[in-house]
Amino acid sequence: MSLARNVRLLRRQRRWTVETAAERFGVEPAYVRSIEAGRTNPSLAVLVSIASAFGLLPGELLIRKPSDARE
Repeated sequence: MSLARNVRLLRRQRRWTVETAAERFGVEPAYVRSIEAGRTNPSLAVLVSIASAFGLLPGELLIRKPSDARE
């Protein structure tokens, strides 16, 4: 569940809409919503794309709280 929370938190911190995030990740907005809701886990390729869009390493998305995430 931390992946879903982290993606949502990081997206909101950057004030990206779901549509903006989807464009940056290279996926459809519905897929971003599904990831953020914890209904699906992205493939490794999509995980790398998401991390890259946030300027993080893929593993940083999976930790409890990414280093540049503040609540």
